[in-house]
Amino acid sequence: MKFIKNYIYNSSYQIFLILIPIITLPYLARVLGPEYLGINSYTYSVTYYFTLIAVLGTTTYAQREVAYVRDNPEKLQRFFWEIEILSIITTLCSYVMLAAVIVFAGKYELFFWAYSVTVLANIFDISWLFVGIEKFSILAFRNFIVKIVSVILIFSLVKSSDDLIIYILINSLSTLFSNMLLWPYIKKMNLFHRVANIRPFRHLKGTLALFIPQISVTLYTVLNKVLLGSMGKIKDGSYFDNADKIVRLTFTLLTSLSTVLMPVIANEVAKKNTKNIQKILRQSMIFSLCMSIAVFAGFLGLSDRLVPLFLGANYEPVGFILKVQAFILIPMSIANVIGNQYLVPLKKSKKLNISIISGSVINILISVPLIMWWGADGASYAVLISEMLVTTVQVYMIHRELKFPGIWVEVLKYIMAAAIMFGVVLWLQALIAGWLSIIVCVALGATVYFVILFILKAQILLFAKEMLRK
Repeated sequence: MKFIKNYIYNSSYQIFLILIPIITLPYLARVLGPEYLGINSYTYSVTYYFTLIAVLGTTTYAQREVAYVRDNPEKLQRFFWEIEILSIITTLCSYVMLAAVIVFAGKYELFFWAYSVTVLANIFDISWLFVGIEKFSILAFRNFIVKIVSVILIFSLVKSSDDLIIYILINSLSTLFSNMLLWPYIKKMNLFHRVANIRPFRHLKGTLALFIPQISVTLYTVLNKVLLGSMGKIKDGSYFDNADKIVRLTFTLLTSLSTVLMPVIANEVAKKNTKNIQKILRQSMIFSLCMSIAVFAGFLGLSDRLVPLFLGANYEPVGFILKVQAFILIPMSIANVIGNQYLVPLKKSKKLNISIISGSVINILISVPLIMWWGADGASYAVLISEMLVTTVQVYMIHRELKFPGIWVEVLKYIMAAAIMFGVVLWLQALIAGWLSIIVCVALGATVYFVILFILKAQILLFAKEMLRK
């Protein structure tokens, strides 16, 4: 029951994260326009690399390690302060490097400084502690409050393209305040006692091992936005960013399960409960594939109508990009289970690094020519090829040690259900126009999808029934 509650807390917040852009993005797309949204995407993407350097893999590493020591107050207290001191050091180093880049960049300097606050905010980010001890309710409550306030501020203060700096400051400061709100809970957890023998740098090797895949991932997710901006394709950067944002926000529904499962599996690893790990991972893979295939089919059928309604007539190129990007959900869902739920908790970082670096290398090789030839479309092709390569490498490396019997039969059921749902969505769009068609297509399409799965006796429904009984 605790697992179900944690998933509800985390997934409800992830759904809330999806709802926020649904509310704000159409407004910002019209108020700021493609060019200024492109500037926002470019400056954020560059700054994001320095945020990663500041984090240095500590988030995932710390979540896992807290799950190992959470039952030992003394070890937990020492580990908390070691990670916090390490974070302060890495964050300050990263900020100095970012400041140098901003000074010498000579373009969009004001926007870069505004986004630099997100780098400093890492000093106060201790969300990893609450994930490790499975206190998801605290994270969800904090994030709800901060996001609601930020949405109110956006609608109140951002009125034209001249207010881009205000929009960036709202985003940066909300991240900072959100992190700071967690610190009062530390006192309640009795972590403010003096601790002897603090050795923060003993964790450097472990965090670097996880930093490598994180920075490598950005070479085929964030790098393309930087390339589009640096090559002067600011509007293309906006088109690509909006499609990518919609797809990856949708993907957070799947990663919310991963966030909940990672400490659970890490705890099972500590108990050496191999059979239970295999069972959890199989159920997670079934869930992830079921949802990602359905969402892909939905985007494929709805993109052409959704984009002009959602973003406006100026963003028509986003429709095609969204279809390409949506397919990425399927390999990403597989890699999420194998990487975040299996390789990370079992400390198989080498295999994770190999797969992600493979995707990064191929993206670096193909992104520049593809973007030069096809702009935002080329960027989407590059990301699709990279994500598929990462997943293929991961599947190959673990195929002998991690078995999912009968999974292909289940996948065939999802494809059949998704194909029928796709046909229903196209038929409905021919009958209904406007936002009503989107609402009806989503509601009826989802109903058709799960009815077909019920008829086919898909295991996902049995899994859901089993989990609700616990």
